[in-house]
Amino acid sequence: MPLPRLSSRRHTIGGMSRQISLFLPGGRNPADGSNYPASPMFQAVWADIRSLRGQELDRAQQIAQEVEHVISIAYQTGVTQNMLVEFENRTFQIHYIEDEDERHIFLDLYCAEVGQNAGSSS
Repeated sequence: MPLPRLSSRRHTIGGMSRQISLFLPGGRNPADGSNYPASPMFQAVWADIRSLRGQELDRAQQIAQEVEHVISIAYQTGVTQNMLVEFENRTFQIHYIEDEDERHIFLDLYCAEVGQNAGSSS
């Protein structure tokens, strides 16, 4: 049986060339009604960010509505769907997290961009 080509693999550590931060979103304190800021959980995480296209977008839309991007990171414990991803001046809301075959090697974060830059091409 031939060995798999390295270029055919979905993820590689070398392909993760962008640094992101993962945050728990800010909110309102129910006790006194004040707002509290977003708190960073993981900073300077290496990631691969890509826009979904065609059939890939159709498949992702079945998982969660409004998913536009997939952000792949090395496996981290504690990453949850209510977190925000910050990349440069852009913010993404995580809608779905996929741990392929539950191997705990990579996480695919299916995200939608939020805020004033959402939907603009970059």
